[in-house]
Amino acid sequence: MVRLLSASFRIQDHLSIYNSPDIDGRSFVLDPQGTGRRSPARRGMATPPVMRFANRTENQVMTVYMPILRGRASEFQVIGQTLTRTRRSIRPLVEIMPMDTRVDDKRQELLKAISVFEERLKRYMSDDDVFAVDCKRLFDRYEHAEVCGVMTAVSAAVKRAGRCMIPVVRPTDDEREFQAAGRAATQHGRGACIRVAGRGTPTPAQTAQLSRTVRHLMGLTFKQVDLVLDMWAIESDVALTERVERARQALKWAAHLPVRSVVLAAGAFPKQLTDIPFETATPLPRRDATLWTAAAPFHAGNAELGYGDYGVASPGGTQGRRPHPNLRYTIDDHWDVYRCSRQEGDGAFSGFRKLCQAAIADHWPPHSAAFSWGDQQIEAFASHQTALPNQPDSWRACGMSHHIATVVDRLARLGQP
Repeated sequence: MVRLLSASFRIQDHLSIYNSPDIDGRSFVLDPQGTGRRSPARRGMATPPVMRFANRTENQVMTVYMPILRGRASEFQVIGQTLTRTRRSIRPLVEIMPMDTRVDDKRQELLKAISVFEERLKRYMSDDDVFAVDCKRLFDRYEHAEVCGVMTAVSAAVKRAGRCMIPVVRPTDDEREFQAAGRAATQHGRGACIRVAGRGTPTPAQTAQLSRTVRHLMGLTFKQVDLVLDMWAIESDVALTERVERARQALKWAAHLPVRSVVLAAGAFPKQLTDIPFETATPLPRRDATLWTAAAPFHAGNAELGYGDYGVASPGGTQGRRPHPNLRYTIDDHWDVYRCSRQEGDGAFSGFRKLCQAAIADHWPPHSAAFSWGDQQIEAFASHQTALPNQPDSWRACGMSHHIATVVDRLARLGQP
């Protein structure tokens, strides 16, 4: 396999003068000083000024939001409801998940996973929705399945569903994956997305190699590519400080690539809620939003800068099959997490109704049921009128829907998440 980018970060390479004719035939010089400015400290941390970034796909100023979602039924239901309201400012990235139930025949298991994904697209997405599709989890699981290729099979399924996707690749993918993504980009006509892990900034030589790969293996130029800088999980304030610096360096690097758009993404919701006490609202900081706000002024490129996150989920996965009832409710720069024991009440999960009632008591208004589909469901759960099954996927969907609506609202009003 051809590995294009190293995970290590060499600052001396990044800050050197960089003139490369391999980036779409253009030459660029890096600015080693950066362009960021800080405003007076708030709560002991430097906070940059509020900024708005132009989304050049629309005739108004907005910051595009990319929620990174796993392609399960609850996430599709959320994004389908959300896109109906705020289609212009959201570009979801959907990770297709392997089947929960595994069988001996990996080929059949892969085809089943793709078939389920196709049916969810038909049910929840419209033909004018803009979304990216990441097949990495499928590829890791079914790489040797006897099919024509994971990305190729997914692209064909999306086409059968009457939808158009943006294929996602990573700089560390091999030639076959880039070629398959190039074919998918040609089939759907919406370009491609490159998802770069935030562990280190590419060197000039690696960047030039990436440009050649995009041109020769995918048949695209950078102007047809969205760039996602994924800082992954931010689990502490110490990690936040370190990731802000990484993000600033990554944005300086990205600013000199003639890409269509840049998204700075991260996740901060914890993987486990075992430390969250019962019967009280526990605030958790949205460090992913803090990272974006602190790093965004260092973006000086011509491409729009978007915000991406993992919502009320951890980038590292879920907390298990039988969690205690919990509601993850986004309030500006933090989450209020409500949690109770599954043994309470007249059933294992009946406590979720009490959590919804507590959230309503704490936060209604201004965020009434009209604010999002998730808030409507929270109000319905509180009054025994919901049509959703009372199970963890529904709880997560309520919180995710409200979270997405909150981020979209804050980006529109404040220019920050």
